[in-house]
Amino acid sequence: MDADLRTRVGALVSRVDALCGAAHVNEVVGGAEDRQAMGAALALGVLHEPCPRLLVIPGTDHRIVRARHFRGRLTCASAAEVLGLPLWSAPRLVHVGVPLNHSVRPSHDRPTTGIRLHRTRHLTALSVDGFPLVAPAEVVACCLTCLDELDALCVADGALHRGLVTKEDVEELLTGRRAALARKRLAKAEAASRSPLETRTRLCLRDAGLEVEPGATLEGIGEVDMLVEGWLIVETDGYEFHSSREQIRTDRRREHRALADGYVTVRLTGKDVADGEATILRIVGSALRGVAHSSRIALPDNRTILRML
Repeated sequence: MDADLRTRVGALVSRVDALCGAAHVNEVVGGAEDRQAMGAALALGVLHEPCPRLLVIPGTDHRIVRARHFRGRLTCASAAEVLGLPLWSAPRLVHVGVPLNHSVRPSHDRPTTGIRLHRTRHLTALSVDGFPLVAPAEVVACCLTCLDELDALCVADGALHRGLVTKEDVEELLTGRRAALARKRLAKAEAASRSPLETRTRLCLRDAGLEVEPGATLEGIGEVDMLVEGWLIVETDGYEFHSSREQIRTDRRREHRALADGYVTVRLTGKDVADGEATILRIVGSALRGVAHSSRIALPDNRTILRML
C-alpha cells in the first residue's frame, strides 16, 4: 500500500471515529479515491461493514452501532446507563431517539428487533465517552414516558441529585395530554434520594399514605435516608456503603444520638428492598406499631438511677 492510500485510509477511519465509530457510507465517502480507501480499510480490517453501507470501527459498542444504523442517538434507559444514572433493572432493549418525521421501516438489513425507537421533536445532540446521546433533560423526560414508574423515578432522582437537570428543565419537554402520566411521575421525583434503594422505599411508603421526608437533616445526627412520620428514621443499607468498620462505628454513633433525641432507626438491607413492597411495609409498619403501642417504654422508677443516667 502506497503512502497516499495509507493516508487516505487513516483519514477515512478518523471521519468514522468522529461519528462515534459507526457511519453510513454516504456520511464519510465521497468520490472514487474515498471508495478506494474504503476498500483498503475493509481489507485491512480497520473498518468492517456489518450490514450494507454501514462502516464500523472494530470494537465499537453495539449500542452505538444500533443507534447510528438508524441515524439516531441513544436516549431513555440506554442513555441513562451511559450517563451513570441508576436504574432498578437493566434495560433489555436499545433505546434510540430519531426525529419525529424520520420514517423507519424494519428490513432484512436493518431489523428493529431489540430496538425501542422514540420519535421526538427534541433531539439535542450530545456526545459522552464516545456515545451519541441526547441532552440529560430529554433522557429523563423519555424515561418518565417510556419506563415503568420505579425505573423512571430511579433515573429522575439520580439526575436531580447530581444536578444534571432541574424539574423545570424536564417539565418543559412534557407537554400535551400524552405526557400527563409523565408529569405526575416527575412530581414524585426527589433530588434528596441518592440510590435506587431509597427511591423504591420512599415510593412504597408514600403510596401507603405515610409521611416521608427524604434526605432529612437532623441536628447532631446529620442527613438520614428518610424520616417517616416525623420520628422513625429509615436507612437503606447498600453493603458497599456500610461494610467498613469505620462506617459501622459512625452508624452506631448516629443511632445512639438519634435515640437520645427520641428517634428510632430501622435499617433495610438491599435484599429487604429488593424483596418488594410487602417486605418494606412489613418491616417499617411493625416498627411504627411496635414502638407507638409499646407498654414497655418507661423510665426507671428509682430516682437514684435516673440521676446517674
